[in-house]
Amino acid sequence: MIDLRKFDAPNFDDRAIYRWPGYRRIHRMVSAADAVVMASPVYNWGCSSELKKFIEYVGSTPPDGSLVGALFDKVVTLLTAGGICESYMAFTNTAISLMLDFKCVINPYNVHVPEDAWDAAVALNDRSQRRLRKSMHVMMELGERLAERTYTSGWEI
Repeated sequence: MIDLRKFDAPNFDDRAIYRWPGYRRIHRMVSAADAVVMASPVYNWGCSSELKKFIEYVGSTPPDGSLVGALFDKVVTLLTAGGICESYMAFTNTAISLMLDFKCVINPYNVHVPEDAWDAAVALNDRSQRRLRKSMHVMMELGERLAERTYTSGWEI
């Protein structure tokens, strides 16, 4: 698990990010994963800037070519929280970017947890828990089925 609150990462900059001590560690963690869950609060009908910054970090390829973007061909599940039920599609711009830039397979069973989905502000209500379990099951199945794929992606248009 990568908790972005525990990292004091600089804003993305082609010169600075690759010298940041946490870059290679985060890149290795994501590269080793078959599937990734990305969680974000909803801000202005979109994912947070911190999640977008994280995607830039691990998705980028250093100019010296020493690493390849860690997000290529990953199964990604997006989890958003906050706002109202109607903001369940707040992740779509991020999903499109992941699909087109990194050839990610986006789990169609995304999870959106609006403010009223919490019981006593401590635990998810039953409906949200069921959705989360189903989403994780689908992500695991997609990861298993795609593990045998014969292609790998890179920067291509």
